Amino acid sequence: MIQGDIGDLFISKAIFIYTLCLNACLYEVHLIKHLLKQSKQSGLEEIEQVKFLIISKIAYFALVVHALLIPLFAHVGAITLALVNILSVVAWGSGIFLIKQGLTSLALRVFCLEVLIHAVVVCATLGLDLGFQFYLWTISCILMIDYQLSLKRAALYSLLMITTFALLYIFFNDVPYQYTYPQLIPYIHLTNIIIAGLPMVYAIGLIREITLSQRIELTEMASRDPLTKLYNRRFAKKLILATYRKSIEAEQSLCLVMADIDHFKQINDTYGHDKGDTILVNITQAICEFLNETDIAVRWGGEEFLLLLDNTDEHHGLQKIEALREHIATLDAHQELPNLSVTMSFGLIEWQPLASLESMLQQADAALYDSKDAGRNTTTVVKAFCLQLDDTDAVN
Repeated sequence: MIQGDIGDLFISKAIFIYTLCLNACLYEVHLIKHLLKQSKQSGLEEIEQVKFLIISKIAYFALVVHALLIPLFAHVGAITLALVNILSVVAWGSGIFLIKQGLTSLALRVFCLEVLIHAVVVCATLGLDLGFQFYLWTISCILMIDYQLSLKRAALYSLLMITTFALLYIFFNDVPYQYTYPQLIPYIHLTNIIIAGLPMVYAIGLIREITLSQRIELTEMASRDPLTKLYNRRFAKKLILATYRKSIEAEQSLCLVMADIDHFKQINDTYGHDKGDTILVNITQAICEFLNETDIAVRWGGEEFLLLLDNTDEHHGLQKIEALREHIATLDAHQELPNLSVTMSFGLIEWQPLASLESMLQQADAALYDSKDAGRNTTTVVKAFCLQLDDTDAVN
């Protein structure tokens, strides 16, 4: 009777431990999903931090599981496995210490070595029916995301794990389970498959997110001006044409504006290019404050900017640009040069139906030069596409 009660207690504990494993794995899935979502728009460095944070969580989880397996293996009479799990606890604890010391890659290799030894010993002792061999597939995937290993070395180690997995079926396929509670074998087998599979899903998901992040970073690098962070000239043309097509479908107006910082060459020659760069950044911030979310700002070249005002006709476009021009004229463009006055000249045209982008740019650019000729700090509006350059009005 007492022995039966002890057996029931053991079964309850075993079920509890594997339920704990499953719940912990579900928590890890939720954590991975949350952290990867946070890192989706982040750089590679942030994604690496997320990766190692997740590895740390898994390490604590594995340490607890191995600690709980010690009394369970001792109870069924598998003393060798109980001793092996003591060493496993030491290995995972050492790995956690290495992570805290910043040696995460070394810790990852310690974890992989522990899983390899543990899987071989358990399969040699209990057979393959419990499913501990599936963790070799897990670490074969985890090794591939250790970027401090060369691709060749990581692939070699992963192949070693897969080969070991295959050899276990050759050498230990006939090893019978000779311990108590054989009725738990199917449940333990299923649980081990699930727990072993989740890190593989994580590894593939992490690689996917890093790939997407790299694509985002490369797109940003190719499309943005490194100083002002505005769109560059090459990328902006595609974006402007896409906005133009949408405006045609929605029957909305668009305004193109060419803008130029007055006397910027003299500012560079007098105060230096570093001061000039600071002024460019401050002017960019001022421009962005006056634009809507659907408007587009482009660093067209040097001190010249191109603005696309979405869903804006000539009248409202002129109001917005005039407000921007007056604001810039009163702006402290550089904290170290409080007496420096910076102004901008503008050329504005409402995009005419069926007109090409090149035609509109030529008209807006010509209007900008008219503003320069009119004394600068001025906005010139092209009244109609068909008019010549003398048919423009200057607004002072």
